Amino acid sequence: MKALQIIKPKIFKIVEVSKPKPKKGEVLIKLEYTAICNQNDYKIFYGLYGNLFKYPCAPGVYGHEGVGTVVEKGSAVKLLKIRDRVVMTIEGGPMLYMEYVTRKAAGVVKISKNVPAQEAAVLELFSCARHCVKLLGDLKDKKIAVIGLGPAGLAICRLLSLQKTGGLTGIEIDEKRIRNANKMGIKRVLKPAALKNDKFSVVIDTTGSPEAMKYSFELAQKEVMFFGFTDKKFEVNPAQWFEKELVIRNSRRQSLSDLKEVVKLAEQGKLKVKDFVSGVFSFEDYDKAVALVYKKSAVKVLLRW
Repeated sequence: MKALQIIKPKIFKIVEVSKPKPKKGEVLIKLEYTAICNQNDYKIFYGLYGNLFKYPCAPGVYGHEGVGTVVEKGSAVKLLKIRDRVVMTIEGGPMLYMEYVTRKAAGVVKISKNVPAQEAAVLELFSCARHCVKLLGDLKDKKIAVIGLGPAGLAICRLLSLQKTGGLTGIEIDEKRIRNANKMGIKRVLKPAALKNDKFSVVIDTTGSPEAMKYSFELAQKEVMFFGFTDKKFEVNPAQWFEKELVIRNSRRQSLSDLKEVVKLAEQGKLKVKDFVSGVFSFEDYDKAVALVYKKSAVKVLLRW
């Protein structure tokens, strides 16, 4: 079967690897679509992680957001059937840039075929966003700011729009992303300079930028949530959080229950995600797809064989 392999920065190949066989408790899944990770793919492909990644990468790296169809079952698999469509994450099996992958049956979520496969492919992102929102608890009447309106920020805003809050403000510096956020239904989007005396109960940073993370402490009155990650050190004046008794949280990764919740919302028609799919490329055009993400010219880009 075919698999994508990154040989070295900016060089990839489509290689032949052995088709896996599902073991006990596993299913074999034929990939329909996988979504490029906006945070990791371009950094790996362009060599921006330095020594953190060794090349050549293993075939299949770094696909971890996808949807596919069950084509074979190992023993002891009872809840899934052949031809069931399932949504996958990074858990329970190899990376997804392959024609076929195995997954533990208990680690995937069946999804109705009434949800188009392209839309199902981006639900892994929403499960991460759902985990973040769930950690914040009851947001009724709370003013919320989301810093950074890339895919993660947009997904968090979309989920917040399903709740009753005291108001939602998106904060972004990139003009292209501001226009896109308005187009995608976020009514109040401002640059930092336009905020003036605005204060928010909860501030969610999705950028992972030290500057934005520091800014979160200025804006927040009750709680700061870090969805974005940085390995860079930055300093914060303790008075910015001590006097306000700020709660400081971070959201690391989704759980299977988060994925089940967003799948249910999509099946019920409550969660609309069609506008998150900006384009579909073949794996042979992986470099072009990554370039689109790197230039911030897309929300989510899908790959297919």
